[in-house]
Amino acid sequence: MLTRLPALLCGLAIASAAAAFATDAVAQTFPSKPVKVLVPYPPGGPVDGVARGLTQSLATLWGQPVVVENRPGANEIIAVQATAKSPADGYTLLLGTEAAYSLNGFLYANLPYDPVRDLAPISKVVHVNMVLIVKGDLPVNDVKEFVALMKKEGKSHNYGSAGAGGTTHLAMEGFKRDAGFEMTHVPYKGIAPAVSDMLSGAIDAMFAGMTAATPHLKSGKMKILAISGANRAKSLPEVPTFKEAGYLATEASFYLGLTAPAGTPAPVIAKIAADVRKVVSDPAFQERFMAPYGFDAVGDTPEQFAAFLKKDREVSEKKIKAVGVKLDY
Repeated sequence: MLTRLPALLCGLAIASAAAAFATDAVAQTFPSKPVKVLVPYPPGGPVDGVARGLTQSLATLWGQPVVVENRPGANEIIAVQATAKSPADGYTLLLGTEAAYSLNGFLYANLPYDPVRDLAPISKVVHVNMVLIVKGDLPVNDVKEFVALMKKEGKSHNYGSAGAGGTTHLAMEGFKRDAGFEMTHVPYKGIAPAVSDMLSGAIDAMFAGMTAATPHLKSGKMKILAISGANRAKSLPEVPTFKEAGYLATEASFYLGLTAPAGTPAPVIAKIAADVRKVVSDPAFQERFMAPYGFDAVGDTPEQFAAFLKKDREVSEKKIKAVGVKLDY
């Protein structure tokens, strides 16, 4: 029995080395067919815009089609489930936000997926500081005037979001709590339809990326009152930060992160992450696909994104408990 053990161990080592070699070989030839990136929001919004820029650049880099498939609804759950149920080979990816990766786990009692178990982190692609937008004829010109008006008559006003339980929803809920006013929430399937309704006068305010409002600032149909983050946006130097406006506790940002079905080979994930980093770090890409949206490029490694998600889930749990939002699915 003892004489057979070295041979057995040798055989296992050879088999393990062969498997590793095969996995590396797959990564070296990836992709050998079209790649699909699921986006949990409808066409026309900033998330979709960045996704299409990213897929165009990756298609050029890889020499294979990389297509966007919009799967909006259910606070990104629909897109996550479609990703998690796909083959773990790198050919189906998800470009989601913290709703998919962190928030939903604390919002829903019966969430039909586990972001830790079902998804493999690839890269945090971009970071976005959101702005507070109001319709143009709302009689306010700064954050203090807005808060004063909402404290007086907030129950007769409403605000929109890109979906119940998402970052744009929780940002306003947190602001309402911190500033002490009430408004009625109107959820949409993405920010684009919320913008459309604000232009028609159906909603009064919302948190979103700044490009939701910038095309409509000159016409006066929308106003941006403040931006989250430590510094003013270069493209909106006249818009103060919330801290400058006197609301130190208000923080409203989101990120876009790329994931794959759990079990996707690590060398494939590493290759995708490295190529995404190559794309988003290109100044020409940033100028065309990120600067117009006010997005900041990140492009970190799978390990860095995994570490970030661990901390983000801790923050998300505290945030949701503080605002007291619970949803059913």
